[in-house]
Amino acid sequence: MEMTMKTKEVSEQLGVNPTTIQRWMKFFEIGCDTNEHGHYFFSDEHVVVLKSIQEQLQEGKKMKEVDLSQFSSLVNKRPNSSVKKEKVSAAAYDEKLDQVMRRVEDLEMQLSQKADEVVSYQLLKHRSEIENMMKMLQKLEARLDQMEEKVHDPFRDETELPIAAGAEPKRKWRSFKQMFSF
Repeated sequence: MEMTMKTKEVSEQLGVNPTTIQRWMKFFEIGCDTNEHGHYFFSDEHVVVLKSIQEQLQEGKKMKEVDLSQFSSLVNKRPNSSVKKEKVSAAAYDEKLDQVMRRVEDLEMQLSQKADEVVSYQLLKHRSEIENMMKMLQKLEARLDQMEEKVHDPFRDETELPIAAGAEPKRKWRSFKQMFSF
């Protein structure tokens, strides 16, 4: 039974950075099991291949010059992914696409309806505010009419007139200094 290791464990064993291990795996197209996130799982055979790569690079060879012919069973082999992609028929794909499109259309209709409801609510709110302002204006107009009647009433005493209408104030104040002087 083969022992499987993760990239970090192999990198510690070889004394290199985990990204170096990943770069070697991609460059030399070494077939290796992966999980659904693309993380590698290494067997003892993979570690032997990686050690051979490391030794050849330490000897001064360039990555293009590294010879892995003795490991042909592992090199240039498509990795066995634990996640297998299933093929979907065109009819099933079209059906699923139609479902998605219908759902999008439903959501657009709901959004439009919601927007209409918001606008209607705002219009009703504004109408209510306008009606309140109209009532206030009518009250102000009525008070203004009452004040004008008081000003134009010939039988009224002028002392009862408001100051704004031209009446004299009842009491004259002393100057500011006189109010506070001792």
